[in-house]
Amino acid sequence: MKRMLFLGLVLVLIGIWFGLNIANDRPLLSNPFQEEEVREKARQKADELYERSKDLLLDQSKKK
Repeated sequence: MKRMLFLGLVLVLIGIWFGLNIANDRPLLSNPFQEEEVREKARQKADELYERSKDLLLDQSKKK
């Protein structure tokens, strides 16, 4: 009896885990509770680097 209850609880938790990932268009084995701040911060840093690089190249071409 206890084994069936434990197995049922594990299956429900796995179902919730996969359901949250499917609902958020994420890979099945990813953490559904993780915020997407990391991806957004990386995108912002890449945009800043792009803008700075572009400005440096334009400044160098103006000096010549």
